[in-house]
Amino acid sequence: MKVKGYLAVLTVISACFVSSGYCQSINLPEAIDIALKSNLQILMAQEKVRETEQAMKEAFAGYFPLLSLQGNYTHLGEPPKVYIPDWGEFEFGPQDTTAFALSLTQPLYTSGQISLANQQAKLSYQVAREDLKSTQSEIVFQVKQSFYSVILAQENLQITKQALDQAEAHLQIAESFYQSGRASRFDLLRAKVEMAKFKPEVIRAKNDLALAKESLAILLSQPSSLEIEEKLKFEPGLLILDEALQAALSCRSDLKSLRLQEDMASLSIRITRAVNLPSLSLLGNYEYTSGGGREWENDWNVNLVLGFTLFDAGKNKAQVEQRRSQVRQTQLAIKQLRDGIQLEVKQAFWNIQAAKESMVAQEQSIQQAEEALSIAEARYKNGTITQVEVLDAQLALTTARLGYTRALYDYNLSRANLTKAMGKIQS
Repeated sequence: MKVKGYLAVLTVISACFVSSGYCQSINLPEAIDIALKSNLQILMAQEKVRETEQAMKEAFAGYFPLLSLQGNYTHLGEPPKVYIPDWGEFEFGPQDTTAFALSLTQPLYTSGQISLANQQAKLSYQVAREDLKSTQSEIVFQVKQSFYSVILAQENLQITKQALDQAEAHLQIAESFYQSGRASRFDLLRAKVEMAKFKPEVIRAKNDLALAKESLAILLSQPSSLEIEEKLKFEPGLLILDEALQAALSCRSDLKSLRLQEDMASLSIRITRAVNLPSLSLLGNYEYTSGGGREWENDWNVNLVLGFTLFDAGKNKAQVEQRRSQVRQTQLAIKQLRDGIQLEVKQAFWNIQAAKESMVAQEQSIQQAEEALSIAEARYKNGTITQVEVLDAQLALTTARLGYTRALYDYNLSRANLTKAMGKIQS
């Protein structure tokens, strides 16, 4: 599965690096798929999952014996000697010694420390997995937001170009009227100023589109911008606020992560207490030595080691109180997050309703503005109104179109925000 995922990413990347500089267009599901496989924040969260997975194995190894081998070679400048009065000096040890020691340590009883450490490692792994899901949900939302921003910038550019075209057409009419004496020079200059006003707006819209594309490319960890041919759509959804709130409180990964951290903090209290409780270990040693020309000799021993802290000046008690404070802090953080989640869901839900109402109003405004502009242009050609009224009608139509596009963007973004607030990666 991983190989297929990487191949999918490479396919999209290779399409963006042909010699002509053309980049194949992508849709939203493809952009999300690329982000889930190549976004740096997600990759870091995945590495954290792998780290905690190995930490579980490390904790589980505490149940098993530790076997170690140590070798040692010693050469003395002079052989060790002892002086005895009236007898002289005598060597009592070899000048060169070689020794090997095999040691085994097996915990027999640790007052539950190993078991608690394993439970904590498993919880840490679960926290990392929930954090990964939370990161994925956040990145998917950012991709949607950036993707919709590109479409918004494209449609704003198109609307601005339409306004410029209308202004140019009106200028041609004004010039013909001026040549025939039906319009004053003031009318001609006003039409030229109106057309010139839209030229920097088009340039600004192009810059906004380029910036939106680059922002999306960075989010997808792609080296260049990608082309998008989609348009903002209205996709109605049937969802009740209470259902959304219930889903959020049961599915949000960040809330699950905090609850797991609360369990970890509670375990830390028990682990800290166990430090001062009795522990029993089995130690075994086998030694193999040779020196001074003697043959190899072996020796072995077995030990039972019992450890128990009698007095630590209140250090362990203070550590336990610290862990209890951490539990209370986590509990307060959970309550704070629950309140924040509920507000986030309600805000996204209400924003959807507001965007829908705004879209309906803007649709009506567009229809009315188009009709008004058509009437104004016809009357202007007949000389019954001034060009100021035509320009006002053009401005009203442009404003209505931009307003509808913005409302449609807000609607799609609010839906994406509600999906994220409910703890889902995809809607």
